[in-house]
Amino acid sequence: MSIIVQIEAWLVRVPLLQEWAVSPEFGEHAEGNDRLILCIRDSEGFEGWGESMFGGAQQLREDTLSGLVGKAISDFRLSFLDLWPTGSQYWQRPLAPSPFTPNLAYLQHRLRHPLQTLVEMALSDLKTKRAGVPLNQLFGGAWRDRILTDYWMGRVTPHQAQNCVRRAQQLGFRGVKLKTTLEDPNVERLEAIRDVAGPEWKVTVDPNGRFYNLDDAWSVIRRMDQVGNMAILEDPFPRFHLEQFAELRRRINARMVVHIDPPESLWSVLQSGAAGGINLDSHTQGLFNWRLQAAVAAQANLPVWHGSGNDLGIYTAAQLHLCASAPNCQLPGDQIGPWSRECHLLTKDFEIKDGWILLPTGPGLGVEIDHAALNRYTHKHYEWSK
Repeated sequence: MSIIVQIEAWLVRVPLLQEWAVSPEFGEHAEGNDRLILCIRDSEGFEGWGESMFGGAQQLREDTLSGLVGKAISDFRLSFLDLWPTGSQYWQRPLAPSPFTPNLAYLQHRLRHPLQTLVEMALSDLKTKRAGVPLNQLFGGAWRDRILTDYWMGRVTPHQAQNCVRRAQQLGFRGVKLKTTLEDPNVERLEAIRDVAGPEWKVTVDPNGRFYNLDDAWSVIRRMDQVGNMAILEDPFPRFHLEQFAELRRRINARMVVHIDPPESLWSVLQSGAAGGINLDSHTQGLFNWRLQAAVAAQANLPVWHGSGNDLGIYTAAQLHLCASAPNCQLPGDQIGPWSRECHLLTKDFEIKDGWILLPTGPGLGVEIDHAALNRYTHKHYEWSK
């Protein structure tokens, strides 16, 4: 029986390349939280790696990870890792033998641990390495050997948008996702991209709800749509305005995409008719539940992509495997983190061909950690052994 004999974790801070993240006129782009890197080693010499932007409070993080040591690999249910200490959550009290004790088997799945994605990723990597198969085999196998992916930029001026597109073209990308607000030069920016890359270079526009409402934004959105290169408009309004998403879908040529957040909102989005596509991410719900949500979207005949957050190499590799496993993951993602930061912490770069990132091959995640780079960007290191 294989057991966990060692846990290592690193808090890392890898700076963004600010000149490619946002124009100075809009301020600096937030670096984001530290990334937590995890390595789980078992008694037979296999190891699995994970990465997450969410780690919870320091004490919870340390108590949870140290508590994994000595446990059997076969004891873990990857889809929902019961990592909470007994009695630590309100719904676990009062404890037996009180007549008011809830049935934990029915309630457990309702409360995800902040380390769910991190630990699930590392255990999934370890299990598939032990089996000698790529990670996507855990989720049904690969439908494709490359993932459609766009470049990414923050809020930039029209001139800087052209510079970013030129860099993206040199790297091998064929489209771009950009962040914006209603007050930005939205039409001029799309025109500038069209002028440098042509109308076939497609743009995903993501205001993160900052177009406010349909009445305020309609005149601008109409002119943006008329430029001809806005292929996707994601989350123009706050997501409590789903009826306005649905109305806007009827008025424009661009595909309307809704980012599902929280995960439980998927059903209301599908019912509303607001979405012509779905942005799903696994940051909070984990890998297995991302795959379940992609399957639900497939039943509704909706394409998806996996959202990202300028992630490092380990999480990017996991996202690529998930995307490969879902037949309806056909919209361009934005797994740009390895090209938007100083380092991705891997020994080899991902390969881009004509706008597609080639799926890593080999067992598990199919990537190798650059330990020298990992140590260079680490500002806190943990280790627990049996």
